[in-house]
Amino acid sequence: MYHPPNQGCFPDSFLDLATANVSSIFIGDLNAKHTSWGCSVNNSRGCDLLNAADDRALIFFNDGSPTHHSFSYNTEEALDISLASADVFRFCCWSVLGNIGSDHLPIKIEQKKTPEGHSYKRNVLEFR
Repeated sequence: MYHPPNQGCFPDSFLDLATANVSSIFIGDLNAKHTSWGCSVNNSRGCDLLNAADDRALIFFNDGSPTHHSFSYNTEEALDISLASADVFRFCCWSVLGNIGSDHLPIKIEQKKTPEGHSYKRNVLEFR
């Protein structure tokens, strides 16, 4: 998912795909900042995301590692957020990979094994 920095709050439909009994992983450059996942400050979008994740019982993979480096301001933040439903989270390992020449670092989510009876459907959403 992508949510541009110049846009205000998340749309009402944001994270509506996360419903009860549906295995979900959300990954995106959401430009949401919160100290809970490694940013130096909180912004309103970060607080909204934290509340939405809590309401939907989603767990953040982010461990405080920076995922974005601003060359202009020489700062590092965790702007690329990864969340999952609890049934998926426990079967995954999350890590930030090395620089590939972008201001965003690649994120790797490795599935250790698939929970029995689960299959995954890929949806890509972009909010503008």
